[in-house]
Amino acid sequence: MVIKKFSRKYIDDVARIEQVCFSAPWSRESLAGELDNPSAQFLVAVENAKAIGYVGIHISLGEGDIMRVAVLPQFRRTGTGRALLKECLASDKLDRVFLDVRENNIPALRLYESFGFRRIGIRKNYYSNPTENALMMMWKKTENEELL
Repeated sequence: MVIKKFSRKYIDDVARIEQVCFSAPWSRESLAGELDNPSAQFLVAVENAKAIGYVGIHISLGEGDIMRVAVLPQFRRTGTGRALLKECLASDKLDRVFLDVRENNIPALRLYESFGFRRIGIRKNYYSNPTENALMMMWKKTENEELL
């Protein structure tokens, strides 16, 4: 597995990952739009010339907002998500990063906490299909550089 910058070559793969992983998937057009977004940094995990996972973050003035982290089910628990997140957080453009996660997504919570993300709030009924609260989390580079 190799981590690469998201490009048009992987749009169909990432659109498929969206369909498999999210109850409200982004469209192929929305994903393609991120390629032209100057604040977006999207990375893909590639195996056998196909994207098997990806992470997307928007960065502005040292702060990042992770929009998506997704790995195809058959590649979960293989270190793919960890590799994507590590590469994403290693950006020298980041001082703080925020994300939202379903409160019952225990594997994701464990992954984020292992990188030093901490819970800072709750968004009530943020997600649908099923309705669920989002935990708001934050990471600071100065507190967690040794984890990268």
